[in-house]
Amino acid sequence: MELEEIKNLYAGETAWVLGSGGTLNHLHPEFFRNKLVVSTNLGPVLFGITRPQFVFSHYHAEADRAAKVASVVVTLEKDTRTRNAWQGEKPANVIFIPQDSYRGPSDQWNPNSTHPPRQDSLVYGSSSLHGAMHLAAYVGAAHIVMVGADCGILDGKVNLDGYGILGGQGDTDRILSLYERDHNRMKQYLVNTYGVTVYSLNPFINLNLEGHTFVGPDKRY
Repeated sequence: MELEEIKNLYAGETAWVLGSGGTLNHLHPEFFRNKLVVSTNLGPVLFGITRPQFVFSHYHAEADRAAKVASVVVTLEKDTRTRNAWQGEKPANVIFIPQDSYRGPSDQWNPNSTHPPRQDSLVYGSSSLHGAMHLAAYVGAAHIVMVGADCGILDGKVNLDGYGILGGQGDTDRILSLYERDHNRMKQYLVNTYGVTVYSLNPFINLNLEGHTFVGPDKRY
């Protein structure tokens, strides 16, 4: 399977793009039944979505596991954790995208200027979520709803239960600051390039969060 085969496959639809933030702990997977879901890494496996249409991951181990539940998984030619090519037989529903180099969290990554995506590929920045966002627009979504793209700490939790943590508090602040900056840049790229709308799902009745506490990161970048 090649990337070109899924281009505009869901033209005009609304895509629900899942990150791994703590707000997912306050949602139910049944909400996403019969919706176009584009997830990152092992989000659908841990969250309990039985058959997401698409998953994007920087990491081959996560992509391999996601391939068992997702219709299509998109990953890089080389794993960004190990820098290795795919080990073993590649599942038929996994698509490789070409890459020049990894745009990691320390980079001043900007798809609107210094790091435009290749024409035959998708963006990849400080988070796999950027690839998932681009993938949603690539398959034709007219509207993108971000889910679990929190960039903060909800009731003391950064991530969906079982997903893992970013690191110590200082490292968490640094990475979340980068994610927030880069999510905004990615949104602007998609709005400018594809003309999509990009919103976010709040699992609570309003922005007062029903008594839950949310703390954003230090703005270091």
